[in-house]
Amino acid sequence: MLIIGERINSTRAQIQKAIGERDAAFMLREAKRQIDSGAGFLDINCAMSLGDEVQDIDWMISVIQSEIKDVNICIDSPNYLATERALKVYKAGGELFINSITGEESRIDKIVPLAVKYNTKLIALTMSDKGMPHSADDRFEVARGMLAKITAKGFKAENLYFDPLIRPISTEPEQAKEFLRSIPMIKSLGARTVCGLSNISYGLPDRKIINSTFLAMAIQSGLDAAILDPTEKQVVSSIAAAEALMCKDEYCAEYIKAFREGRLL
Repeated sequence: MLIIGERINSTRAQIQKAIGERDAAFMLREAKRQIDSGAGFLDINCAMSLGDEVQDIDWMISVIQSEIKDVNICIDSPNYLATERALKVYKAGGELFINSITGEESRIDKIVPLAVKYNTKLIALTMSDKGMPHSADDRFEVARGMLAKITAKGFKAENLYFDPLIRPISTEPEQAKEFLRSIPMIKSLGARTVCGLSNISYGLPDRKIINSTFLAMAIQSGLDAAILDPTEKQVVSSIAAAEALMCKDEYCAEYIKAFREGRLL
């Protein structure tokens, strides 16, 4: 399963401070720590920084790719101009994700052509003008409608990752079941699936237990990727064990590698 590291996010006070002070050493430590812990992509979010997001994301990507030549970046911004700048600045030898679009026509019209031009992967939230869907069936219908619009612009379905939008079980306990049920339905369209893991446990104590258990269940349902903290050993251990049990890890090679590298509990 693809891990997208979530730690370089300006909602975190330490990250916001490092952006403001242009602390390149701190940012590189965060980037390398996540990659060493198993992150395939680094999610980069400067939207909540106190400065100019366009300049901040330019600086952030420039710093990281200066030291990590093949780094894979997930550009996480609601700002079209910041997204475009990040795509132009990126010169590393890896891959790119754009995070994210919704069913909103203007967002699709602006972002999908950029994804096509720069050959990126794309995260699409199953959210329409009517808001967030409640059932798995509703999520599937939103995804199907979005897929038609996105592929009509020349974007390949296999590079599209739908996020069925998990909601906290502390307030909407039935949503975990509906999310899991939606995964194989959406994948039947030829697209892939991703989730922002931490939302599932919001408002609950000892969130790592909920996060790691739910992620193992989602992998069993076919989840392809997750945005999470790869330095959290309990979650990473659940991924390694679930993939071994689901025959997604031949002869448990990745599980053994993670153990030898000290990434498991």
